[in-house]
Amino acid sequence: MFRKRFNFLNFAGIQIGLDLSWLLIAILLSWTLAVGYFPFYYPGQTAGVYWLMGFLGMLGLFVCIVLHELGHAMVAKHYHLPISQITLFIFGGIAEIKKEPQSPKVEFLMAIAGPLVSVALAILMYLITSTGVKQGWSPLVTSITGYLAYVNAALVVFNMIPAFPLDGGRVFRSILWASSNNLGWATKIATIVGSGFGFFLLFYGIFLFISGNIIGGMWLAIIGLFLRRAAASTQTQYFVKKELQGEKVTKFMSTPPLTVPPNITLQTFIDQHVYQSHHHLYPVTEEGKLLGYISLNEVKNVPSTEWSQKTVADVLVPRSQFKTVPPSTNAHEALLIMQSEEVPTLLVADGEHLVGVLTSQDLLKAISIKLELEQGESL
Repeated sequence: MFRKRFNFLNFAGIQIGLDLSWLLIAILLSWTLAVGYFPFYYPGQTAGVYWLMGFLGMLGLFVCIVLHELGHAMVAKHYHLPISQITLFIFGGIAEIKKEPQSPKVEFLMAIAGPLVSVALAILMYLITSTGVKQGWSPLVTSITGYLAYVNAALVVFNMIPAFPLDGGRVFRSILWASSNNLGWATKIATIVGSGFGFFLLFYGIFLFISGNIIGGMWLAIIGLFLRRAAASTQTQYFVKKELQGEKVTKFMSTPPLTVPPNITLQTFIDQHVYQSHHHLYPVTEEGKLLGYISLNEVKNVPSTEWSQKTVADVLVPRSQFKTVPPSTNAHEALLIMQSEEVPTLLVADGEHLVGVLTSQDLLKAISIKLELEQGESL
């Protein structure tokens, strides 16, 4: 899902990382707190103190979001659901779980775990703030804990709105699933509600922005846009997984694969293969044995004046440097590999021999046809 991230912590075998978009939210949130929230609720401080409060408030929220997502992850781990990672990104965090929950009960418990952690954090921060005020602690401390008490409580309220993919939306989906015994239908209804709520937030945010509430309106509009896209993406991912689960890559791969020999020149490769078939990647084989592949990227790294002297063997990417999959690979697994490796093509090999070529377009086109046929049957 997230292409530009770096890991900073491993907790109980779960990799926790930051998407680069978090840098944007860190700056925007620090600015919002430093020029808006803290000056309003805690007047009388210098600009430098407000910026320090904004920075510490942002870091505190960062920790709270990690703990919230760990709540989801620990329940998932308890029920043996594989967790690939937790990623903090522009709108919070997400625990990436590779499998759907086994039952509505597991979905409910996994969804509610994060908000329960936030409830506990809100109570803890409130108690610390109350104690600090009574004991005369520095406003620098009580302002941060007070903000974290407020923001955790607000996150619980917002997160429990029954709009997928918010936690409340997942609780809502678990209830629909339990009542209908149909996860697909429950997912469809929950994502429609989530998309509608995102639409409402988007336009209400625009209204507030036009009315003069620039910061509040901007935040609501951005969150609304994100919810609409996330709801649509979640629904698409569910149906893609549903259609591919249980299918082998052999059903979707191109056979016989279009290959090139290693001993031809790059000029011949361009003239007789690229300009004829218009592919971007070609497996390189010799007597059926897979040696590697050549793509347009490898050709572009060679000056055109040398194309008649250089051969495919001189520039190919050897098999040891990329991932292949066997014919027995699950099609959904193959799609996840392509997404995680950021490659649009997978070579399917049986031992040393190439048996097919699989592209993400092959998979998505097959899904589109299948869904269209199924919709036709339901009419």
